[in-house]
Amino acid sequence: MNTPHHAASLRSIAAIIALAAASLSTGTHAAAVEATPASAGDKSITVGQYQLHTNLWGIAGAGTAWYEYLFTNSTTSIAGSGYKWSGFGGDTTTVKSYPSIRRGASNPGNDAGASGLPYQFAGNTKNVDVLWNFTPTGYDGTGAISGTFNHAIDVFFSTGTVKNMANVRAEIMVIPDSSANSQTQGWGTKDANAFVIDGETWDVWQATMTSNGNSWPVMQFRKRVKANYVSKNLKHFFAEALARRPDVFLGTYYVLMVEAGTEVKSGSGKVYNKDFVVNVY
Repeated sequence: MNTPHHAASLRSIAAIIALAAASLSTGTHAAAVEATPASAGDKSITVGQYQLHTNLWGIAGAGTAWYEYLFTNSTTSIAGSGYKWSGFGGDTTTVKSYPSIRRGASNPGNDAGASGLPYQFAGNTKNVDVLWNFTPTGYDGTGAISGTFNHAIDVFFSTGTVKNMANVRAEIMVIPDSSANSQTQGWGTKDANAFVIDGETWDVWQATMTSNGNSWPVMQFRKRVKANYVSKNLKHFFAEALARRPDVFLGTYYVLMVEAGTEVKSGSGKVYNKDFVVNVY
């Protein structure tokens, strides 16, 4: 006999199946993968030295009706890739997923000689040019993203050259765009003085991340006037972080990887990556 709870569960499963079917029929991609509550392990697509990844690290708090889909449109370039998500429930303060493009140690196929990552931070002498050009929309490709989110470039500093969260000692986030509530609330404590580069003002927030018993400081640069295009040498953000927290960003640490994606806290949406390029030299 179907109980109300059982019927609701069936409706939830049916909705997820219908959503997945609609997604898979929206066009032909070079590659595509999906994640659902029934298949909640991380999924990825690798293109050269870039990897598109679901990163479902907080998905336990998203409820039972969520869906995430990754796609690429080329076998030789990460340009034209993207991801979409729907049905993310739970609170609006914790990250459920970070669908993103990875370059460096977080990419299992990383070739340090080709990617330039990881490298020792010592003296902050290396240039890290990043171009990220993206288009955010609603889940169906029209309108706006719903819910709470951050579009963020993420960089980890570690005592070693292999990705191991136990060895992470610091993190820098460069956030060009976010939902209104994320923009105003930030995370942690807001510094009195902003960071200005190329005539743009970025508010600086500092917090502490704790994950699986490991903790490290996180410095976030939030752009006051939001944008969906970033072309910056991250070396300048690193220098500002070092000036503010010389006790945290030590020269003996390694810059592990550069990632760009969307911290999803709730709701639904889609991101199309027109281009993403990281050049370390």
